[in-house]
Amino acid sequence: MVRFHRQATAVLCCLSFHISFCTLAADKLRFVLYYPQVPPYMYVDQQTNKVVGLVPELLEEHFAGQKVKLEFVLDNRRGAEHRLYSGDVDAMLLAPEWTKKPQQLIFSDLVLQHRDYLFALKPFANGSSIKDWLAGKTVCTRQYYVYEALEPFFSQHNTTRVDASSELAQMKMLQSGRCDYAYINEHVARWLQQHQFADTALYQSPEHFGEVALRVAFHPSWQPYLSGFNQYLARQHQQNNINKKLMFYIQQR
Repeated sequence: MVRFHRQATAVLCCLSFHISFCTLAADKLRFVLYYPQVPPYMYVDQQTNKVVGLVPELLEEHFAGQKVKLEFVLDNRRGAEHRLYSGDVDAMLLAPEWTKKPQQLIFSDLVLQHRDYLFALKPFANGSSIKDWLAGKTVCTRQYYVYEALEPFFSQHNTTRVDASSELAQMKMLQSGRCDYAYINEHVARWLQQHQFADTALYQSPEHFGEVALRVAFHPSWQPYLSGFNQYLARQHQQNNINKKLMFYIQQR
């Protein structure tokens, strides 16, 4: 009987520790705000100095009901990924294929998808192909990013890569003539044209170069909250709220 009592006490102690750990984890979610920032997904509104965008709104809407406070941590994508593995931050927006150690993280269901396009200052010729567009041309890209769809053109068709620090910098370089195309995802490009380059005629390639499924990557300590967050995302998709919120931030003035 004494032996059973000791075992039961040990189990209760372990259970108490687990509950305390979960409660502590639920106090605050340290989410990465990318630098350079990525509107309309997440960015600081210059007028209010508040973090806004599709992703912060979704997180705040869900985790407020879980009594979890959001804390935004400014970092670049590469540095933040390493901090996520160690638990120095709790979550960030990622695609699993972008990560070096996806098995060390847990991923939410789909938040949203985007497609990458070439953007130019003049129309794409009717009937032209991707090779016609890129052979011997220069493309503004993001520094440190790997572009599998473009690599064959960089290596075989004399296409030149010109790196920039952000999508905004890519667009400025395109506008100044430093490259023939900017390679940017559709949502960021639309936000930039609406908010930063409204007087610039911008043309999108007839074909896209890949589709990326963005998810929230969590440190494994947040496993108890993953199911609830996924259920929330499912409801938002079913009601088309994510597309509505995305369009709101793209079109907002």
